Amino acid sequence: MLKKVLTVLLAALMAVACVPALFACEGGGSDGSYDEDGNYKPGDDGVVTVTFWGYGDNAETEVFGSIVEDFNDTVGAENNIKVNYRVIPSTSYSSTASTALGGSSAPDVLYVEDKYAKSWADAQYLEQLDKKDEDGNYVYPGLEDFLDGSVWESGISRYRYDVESATSTDTSALWALPKDIGPTVIYYNVDYFEQLGIEIISIPADELNGQYPEKGYFEQNGTWYFNNRIPMNWEQTVELAQRLQTEVETCDYGFFTEWWFFYGWSVGGDCVEYVVDENGNGYYEFTLDDDTYNYIVKDDSDPITVNGNTYEAGEIISYTDKDDLTESQKTNNCNQLPSMKDAFLEFCSLTTDTTTEVGTKTDGSTKYGAGKVSMGANSLGSQDAEDLFVSGEIGMFVDGRWEVTFLRSSSMKTGSWDVAPLPMYYEEDDTSVHGVQAGHSGSVGLAISANSDKKNAAWLFLRYVAGVEGQTAQSEAGFCIPNQIELANSDVFLQEDQDPKNSIIFVEAASYETPGDWWYLKDSLWIDEWANYLNYTVREGNGTVDELFEMYGDSTQEKLYAYTNYTPSANSIS
Repeated sequence: MLKKVLTVLLAALMAVACVPALFACEGGGSDGSYDEDGNYKPGDDGVVTVTFWGYGDNAETEVFGSIVEDFNDTVGAENNIKVNYRVIPSTSYSSTASTALGGSSAPDVLYVEDKYAKSWADAQYLEQLDKKDEDGNYVYPGLEDFLDGSVWESGISRYRYDVESATSTDTSALWALPKDIGPTVIYYNVDYFEQLGIEIISIPADELNGQYPEKGYFEQNGTWYFNNRIPMNWEQTVELAQRLQTEVETCDYGFFTEWWFFYGWSVGGDCVEYVVDENGNGYYEFTLDDDTYNYIVKDDSDPITVNGNTYEAGEIISYTDKDDLTESQKTNNCNQLPSMKDAFLEFCSLTTDTTTEVGTKTDGSTKYGAGKVSMGANSLGSQDAEDLFVSGEIGMFVDGRWEVTFLRSSSMKTGSWDVAPLPMYYEEDDTSVHGVQAGHSGSVGLAISANSDKKNAAWLFLRYVAGVEGQTAQSEAGFCIPNQIELANSDVFLQEDQDPKNSIIFVEAASYETPGDWWYLKDSLWIDEWANYLNYTVREGNGTVDELFEMYGDSTQEKLYAYTNYTPSANSIS
């Protein structure tokens, strides 16, 4: 989930003052076209005006004002195109844009958050970007430059969606290009660690050379270390969080996260899985309560095959294949990992005390709280975690790249800060038994309205923003990671002369982090069914995970069936 952004009123007023009224139709010349070489050819009757809608805090709107100005002065001037940039308040952007897209006053180019991309595509609000002509060439030239591996696949894939089947694959239609990508990481208080006598090191796993264990937080020869290039495991995260809030007077909570994703995904679990029955009919299954163990192929194992699918060393066996592993494969080729339910219990334990029952684990034992090292929704209230981090009340918190501009402009009352990777499952005594690094990233896409009559001119501008020019300008401001991998690994983004010094963590995370569960389907009705009980009851210690599933498991599944118009019967579910 992207950070709530407050659009500065002055910036919004200035932006609106520079252009016609909010829903007025834009004038200008006719749309141009593309020749056989992919070059834009302006229309014959004057400058064509392209309307562009966005939102953001003052830093982002200022940057995009400059991007638009630069485009108008260069590419736009050469091609008789002028872009008008409108800042819509972030709190009402999605509803305002959705209303406009459904009418006759839609912008030509606009932001689309990844969680809305599917619903807007389903409503036929967006232009498909990867359409091809009769010769098999992209209708919008230059799209291939974004699909050749130079842009994060985790950014491209979240804007692919097949409206008919309600699925997303690497061949599904493409409805937007990523404006940015914002991986989540741990932000930590450097001064607090130093107060505890923790030595911070920054050594990637392939450079340890046996000097230190491959752990994020550990003790060696009487000294505690924190390696900000290697993830902590679940136990280390809780142990460090407990130390922070018990040994640092001003730290009330050692570790804050509002997301369970990196717990479940690290062991191969998820809250929903796509399943195909014996008749070839697909449906979504609610699996947050899956209490069967997961399995990963051992690092030193040869590949194994299950149901015709091959798994290499270090790959987790899929939900639909794990039940068909042979006992020999489980014993000789795989390591056992926690179930999805066990991972979910670990997450829910963070906000409850050590005497509170969280739920029943796969092995039948009871999971208790971790000592309120984190905050639930009620405890957090209207406060923002980043503000509590700045004030010193939180020692570590999980959030995205978008926090960087805020933290750079804030005065940390307790000193400096940096970033580290998200926690990952591995056994404390045998790190060879491990899951995978995982987490979610936020993203906003750039799309063209299906009702735009200036699609070719709009595409020229969209390419500019999603290309090197636009991505460089955003990266220099610090609030996002560029969508081009090469640019992300350059000084343009890493900016090692200012905090966070460890920005490479964002780049590493971008390669494996994926969208949150709000992206899975075209709306969040299936999540709304259980989310409030989770956040305001279970995570506050007033209900258990078992009770959550008893109350909402069946009704959530019924909602999931509806997304693919699936009708279950006694002999149709595999």
